[in-house]
Amino acid sequence: MPNLKTVVSRSPGANAVRRFVTAASLLLAFAQSVTPASAEDPSALFREALRQDLMGGPTGARLAFDMYRRAAEAGLPEAQFNVAIMLDSGRGVSPDMEQAATWYARAASHGIRRAAYNLGQLYEAGQGVPQNVDLARAWFKASGLPAARARLTAIRSGGAKAATLSAPILIAPTYGELIGSSANSVKLVWTARQQPEGVRFFVELLALVPSGSSEIYSGFVDISSLNVALSSHKGAFAWRVLAVARRGGRYAASDWSYMRTTAN
Repeated sequence: MPNLKTVVSRSPGANAVRRFVTAASLLLAFAQSVTPASAEDPSALFREALRQDLMGGPTGARLAFDMYRRAAEAGLPEAQFNVAIMLDSGRGVSPDMEQAATWYARAASHGIRRAAYNLGQLYEAGQGVPQNVDLARAWFKASGLPAARARLTAIRSGGAKAATLSAPILIAPTYGELIGSSANSVKLVWTARQQPEGVRFFVELLALVPSGSSEIYSGFVDISSLNVALSSHKGAFAWRVLAVARRGGRYAASDWSYMRTTAN
Protein backbone atom coordinates (compact mmCIF):
# COMPACT_ATOMS: atom_id res chain seq x y z
CA MET A 1 0.00 0.00 0.00
CA PRO A 2 1.51 3.40 -0.92
CA ASN A 3 2.00 6.16 1.65
CA LEU A 4 -1.34 7.96 1.57
CA LYS A 5 -2.99 10.79 3.45
CA THR A 6 -6.63 10.60 4.42
CA VAL A 7 -9.02 12.95 2.68
CA VAL A 8 -11.37 14.83 4.96
CA SER A 9 -13.82 15.16 3.68
CA ARG A 10 -31.05 6.49 -19.99
CA SER A 11 -33.68 5.18 -21.75
CA PRO A 12 -32.56 2.89 -24.64
CA GLY A 13 -31.95 4.90 -27.78
CA ALA A 14 -29.92 4.88 -30.97
CA ASN A 15 -26.68 4.05 -29.19
CA ALA A 16 -28.22 1.00 -27.52
CA VAL A 17 -29.56 -0.20 -30.85
CA ARG A 18 -26.15 0.26 -32.49
CA ARG A 19 -24.47 -1.63 -29.66
CA PHE A 20 -26.89 -4.52 -30.20
CA VAL A 21 -26.55 -4.56 -33.96
CA THR A 22 -22.76 -4.64 -33.81
CA ALA A 23 -22.96 -7.80 -31.70
CA ALA A 24 -24.62 -9.69 -34.55
CA SER A 25 -21.26 -10.75 -35.96
CA LEU A 26 -20.55 -12.57 -32.71
CA LEU A 27 -23.78 -14.53 -33.06
CA LEU A 28 -23.08 -15.49 -36.65
CA ALA A 29 -19.55 -16.59 -35.85
CA PHE A 30 -20.90 -19.37 -33.64
CA ALA A 31 -24.03 -20.26 -35.57
CA GLN A 32 -22.49 -23.27 -37.30
CA SER A 33 -21.18 -24.90 -34.10
CA VAL A 34 -24.44 -25.56 -32.26
CA THR A 35 -24.63 -28.61 -30.01
CA PRO A 36 -27.17 -29.50 -27.28
CA ALA A 37 -26.66 -27.55 -24.06
CA SER A 38 -25.49 -29.08 -20.81
CA ALA A 39 -26.11 -27.43 -17.44
CA GLU A 40 -22.49 -28.26 -16.58
CA ASP A 41 -21.02 -26.82 -19.78
CA PRO A 42 -21.13 -23.02 -20.18
CA SER A 43 -19.84 -23.26 -23.76
CA ALA A 44 -22.67 -25.61 -24.74
CA LEU A 45 -25.19 -23.33 -23.04
CA PHE A 46 -23.76 -20.43 -24.99
CA ARG A 47 -24.05 -22.24 -28.32
CA GLU A 48 -27.67 -23.20 -27.60
CA ALA A 49 -28.38 -19.60 -26.60
CA LEU A 50 -26.95 -18.47 -29.94
CA ARG A 51 -29.24 -20.92 -31.74
CA GLN A 52 -32.29 -19.57 -29.90
CA ASP A 53 -31.14 -15.99 -30.51
CA LEU A 54 -30.75 -16.53 -34.25
CA MET A 55 -34.25 -18.04 -34.48
CA GLY A 56 -35.60 -14.58 -33.69
CA GLY A 57 -38.84 -13.57 -32.03
CA PRO A 58 -39.57 -12.69 -28.39
CA THR A 59 -39.69 -16.31 -27.18
CA GLY A 60 -36.31 -17.13 -28.67
CA ALA A 61 -34.85 -13.94 -27.23
CA ARG A 62 -36.13 -14.73 -23.73
CA LEU A 63 -34.77 -18.28 -23.89
CA ALA A 64 -31.46 -16.98 -25.25
CA PHE A 65 -31.12 -14.44 -22.45
CA ASP A 66 -31.76 -17.08 -19.79
CA MET A 67 -29.05 -19.36 -21.22
CA TYR A 68 -26.61 -16.51 -21.83
CA ARG A 69 -27.10 -15.50 -18.20
CA ARG A 70 -26.41 -19.00 -16.89
CA ALA A 71 -23.26 -19.26 -19.01
CA ALA A 72 -22.23 -15.76 -17.95
CA GLU A 73 -22.64 -16.59 -14.27
CA ALA A 74 -20.39 -19.59 -14.86
CA GLY A 75 -17.72 -17.15 -16.06
CA LEU A 76 -17.87 -17.32 -19.87
CA PRO A 77 -16.76 -13.86 -21.13
CA GLU A 78 -18.62 -14.05 -24.48
CA ALA A 79 -21.83 -14.85 -22.61
CA GLN A 80 -21.20 -11.96 -20.22
CA PHE A 81 -20.95 -9.63 -23.20
CA ASN A 82 -24.18 -10.92 -24.75
CA VAL A 83 -26.02 -10.58 -21.43
CA ALA A 84 -24.85 -6.96 -21.33
CA ILE A 85 -25.96 -6.35 -24.94
CA MET A 86 -29.46 -7.71 -24.24
CA LEU A 87 -29.84 -5.72 -21.01
CA ASP A 88 -28.59 -2.63 -22.86
CA SER A 89 -30.98 -3.00 -25.80
CA GLY A 90 -33.94 -4.50 -23.92
CA ARG A 91 -34.06 -7.53 -26.19
CA GLY A 92 -35.39 -10.64 -24.43
CA VAL A 93 -35.39 -8.84 -21.09
CA SER A 94 -36.43 -5.49 -19.62
CA PRO A 95 -33.74 -2.85 -20.19
CA ASP A 96 -31.44 -2.37 -17.19
CA MET A 97 -28.52 -0.07 -17.88
CA GLU A 98 -26.92 -0.54 -14.45
CA GLN A 99 -26.82 -4.31 -14.88
CA ALA A 100 -25.66 -3.90 -18.48
CA ALA A 101 -22.73 -1.80 -17.29
CA THR A 102 -21.78 -4.45 -14.71
CA TRP A 103 -21.81 -7.24 -17.28
CA TYR A 104 -19.87 -5.12 -19.78
CA ALA A 105 -17.26 -4.56 -17.06
CA ARG A 106 -17.01 -8.28 -16.33
CA ALA A 107 -16.58 -9.12 -20.01
CA ALA A 108 -14.11 -6.28 -20.51
CA SER A 109 -11.96 -7.60 -17.65
CA HIS A 110 -11.36 -10.65 -19.89
CA GLY A 111 -10.29 -8.51 -22.82
CA ILE A 112 -13.58 -8.37 -24.77
CA ARG A 113 -12.79 -5.16 -26.63
CA ARG A 114 -16.33 -4.30 -27.69
CA ALA A 115 -17.44 -4.63 -24.06
CA ALA A 116 -14.80 -2.07 -23.12
CA TYR A 117 -15.96 0.24 -25.93
CA ASN A 118 -19.64 -0.03 -24.95
CA LEU A 119 -18.79 0.61 -21.30
CA GLY A 120 -16.84 3.69 -22.35
CA GLN A 121 -19.96 4.93 -24.15
CA LEU A 122 -22.03 4.46 -21.00
CA TYR A 123 -19.53 6.43 -18.89
CA GLU A 124 -19.34 9.18 -21.49
CA ALA A 125 -23.14 9.56 -21.51
CA GLY A 126 -23.78 8.75 -17.82
CA GLN A 127 -26.13 5.85 -18.65
CA GLY A 128 -26.34 3.21 -15.93
CA VAL A 129 -23.18 4.60 -14.35
CA PRO A 130 -22.11 8.05 -13.12
CA GLN A 131 -20.99 10.30 -15.95
CA ASN A 132 -17.20 10.13 -15.79
CA VAL A 133 -15.13 11.31 -18.74
CA ASP A 134 -11.92 9.88 -17.26
CA LEU A 135 -13.39 6.38 -17.01
CA ALA A 136 -14.88 6.78 -20.49
CA ARG A 137 -11.43 7.59 -21.84
CA ALA A 138 -9.82 4.74 -19.88
CA TRP A 139 -12.27 2.21 -21.30
CA PHE A 140 -11.95 3.56 -24.85
CA LYS A 141 -8.18 3.25 -24.51
CA ALA A 142 -8.51 -0.31 -23.18
CA SER A 143 -10.76 -1.22 -26.10
CA GLY A 144 -8.42 -0.12 -28.84
CA LEU A 145 -11.12 -0.49 -31.50
CA PRO A 146 -11.12 2.13 -34.29
CA ALA A 147 -14.43 3.54 -33.01
CA ALA A 148 -12.94 3.78 -29.51
CA ARG A 149 -9.88 5.63 -30.81
CA ALA A 150 -12.22 8.06 -32.56
CA ARG A 151 -14.06 8.72 -29.30
CA LEU A 152 -10.73 9.28 -27.52
CA THR A 153 -9.89 11.97 -30.05
CA ALA A 154 -13.34 13.56 -29.71
CA ILE A 155 -13.15 13.85 -25.91
CA ARG A 156 -9.40 14.45 -25.64
CA SER A 157 -9.85 17.74 -23.81
CA GLY A 158 -12.01 16.08 -21.15
CA GLY A 159 -14.83 17.67 -19.20
CA ALA A 160 -15.24 19.50 -15.96
CA LYS A 161 -13.33 17.92 -13.07
CA ALA A 162 -14.65 17.44 -9.57
CA ALA A 163 -13.34 19.70 -6.83
CA THR A 164 -12.86 16.91 -4.27
CA LEU A 165 -12.09 13.20 -4.24
CA SER A 166 -14.97 10.76 -3.77
CA ALA A 167 -14.79 7.13 -2.72
CA PRO A 168 -15.34 4.48 -5.42
CA ILE A 169 -18.57 2.45 -5.23
CA LEU A 170 -18.12 -1.34 -5.12
CA ILE A 171 -20.53 -3.20 -7.43
CA ALA A 172 -19.54 -6.87 -7.66
CA PRO A 173 -19.07 -9.23 -5.97
CA THR A 174 -21.71 -7.95 -3.59
CA TYR A 175 -21.11 -7.94 0.18
CA GLY A 176 -21.03 -11.52 1.49
CA GLU A 177 -21.48 -13.05 -1.98
CA LEU A 178 -20.75 -16.75 -2.40
CA ILE A 179 -18.53 -16.97 -5.49
CA GLY A 180 -18.26 -20.79 -5.51
CA SER A 181 -15.67 -23.28 -4.32
CA SER A 182 -14.49 -23.94 -7.90
CA ALA A 183 -13.68 -20.27 -8.57
CA ASN A 184 -10.04 -19.78 -9.54
CA SER A 185 -10.42 -16.07 -10.21
CA VAL A 186 -12.74 -13.24 -9.28
CA LYS A 187 -13.98 -10.30 -11.34
CA LEU A 188 -13.99 -7.12 -9.26
CA VAL A 189 -16.29 -4.36 -10.54
CA TRP A 190 -16.68 -0.84 -9.16
CA THR A 191 -17.73 2.58 -10.37
CA ALA A 192 -16.97 6.17 -9.45
CA ARG A 193 -18.17 9.70 -9.97
CA GLN A 194 -16.00 12.20 -11.84
CA GLN A 195 -12.83 12.86 -9.86
CA PRO A 196 -10.37 15.77 -9.76
CA GLU A 197 -7.49 15.85 -12.24
CA GLY A 198 -4.84 13.15 -11.88
CA VAL A 199 -6.65 10.39 -9.95
CA ARG A 200 -6.10 6.64 -10.28
CA PHE A 201 -7.66 3.64 -8.57
CA PHE A 202 -5.75 1.46 -6.12
CA VAL A 203 -7.23 -2.02 -5.64
CA GLU A 204 -6.60 -4.30 -2.66
CA LEU A 205 -7.70 -7.94 -2.41
CA LEU A 206 -6.91 -9.97 0.72
CA ALA A 207 -7.43 -13.60 1.68
CA LEU A 208 -8.70 -13.80 5.27
CA VAL A 209 -6.76 -16.46 7.18
CA PRO A 210 -6.70 -17.50 10.87
CA SER A 211 -3.59 -15.41 11.48
CA GLY A 212 -5.15 -12.31 9.94
CA SER A 213 -4.90 -11.68 6.18
CA SER A 214 -2.71 -12.45 3.19
CA GLU A 215 -2.42 -10.09 0.24
CA ILE A 216 -3.52 -11.56 -3.10
CA TYR A 217 -3.42 -8.39 -5.16
CA SER A 218 -2.67 -4.70 -4.78
CA GLY A 219 -2.02 -2.21 -7.52
CA PHE A 220 -3.06 0.85 -9.50
CA VAL A 221 -5.47 0.73 -12.46
CA ASP A 222 -7.27 3.36 -14.54
CA ILE A 223 -10.36 1.29 -15.45
CA SER A 224 -13.19 0.07 -13.22
CA SER A 225 -12.95 -3.73 -13.27
CA LEU A 226 -10.25 -6.29 -12.71
CA ASN A 227 -9.99 -10.07 -13.08
CA VAL A 228 -7.77 -11.41 -10.27
CA ALA A 229 -6.47 -14.99 -9.99
CA LEU A 230 -7.19 -16.58 -6.62
CA SER A 231 -4.66 -19.39 -7.20
CA SER A 232 -5.12 -21.98 -4.45
CA HIS A 233 -6.78 -19.59 -2.01
CA LYS A 234 -10.16 -20.66 -0.66
CA GLY A 235 -12.42 -19.33 2.07
CA ALA A 236 -13.13 -15.66 2.78
CA PHE A 237 -11.77 -12.59 1.02
CA ALA A 238 -11.89 -8.83 1.54
CA TRP A 239 -11.47 -6.11 -1.08
CA ARG A 240 -11.68 -2.37 -1.47
CA VAL A 241 -10.83 0.34 -3.99
CA LEU A 242 -9.28 3.74 -3.33
CA ALA A 243 -9.33 6.84 -5.52
CA VAL A 244 -5.79 8.20 -5.16
CA ALA A 245 -4.48 11.60 -6.21
CA ARG A 246 -1.22 11.38 -8.14
CA ARG A 247 0.13 14.29 -6.15
CA GLY A 248 -0.02 14.90 -2.42
CA GLY A 249 -0.91 11.35 -1.36
CA ARG A 250 -4.60 12.17 -0.82
CA TYR A 251 -7.15 9.40 -1.21
CA ALA A 252 -10.79 8.44 -0.69
CA ALA A 253 -11.45 4.76 0.06
CA SER A 254 -14.48 2.56 -0.29
CA ASP A 255 -15.53 0.43 2.66
CA TRP A 256 -14.15 -3.09 2.73
CA SER A 257 -16.41 -5.69 1.12
CA TYR A 258 -16.33 -9.44 1.71
CA MET A 259 -16.90 -12.57 -0.37
CA ARG A 260 -16.33 -16.28 0.11
CA THR A 261 -15.80 -19.44 -1.90
CA THR A 262 -17.68 -21.73 0.51
CA ALA A 263 -20.87 -21.47 2.52
CA ASN A 264 -19.04 -21.96 5.84
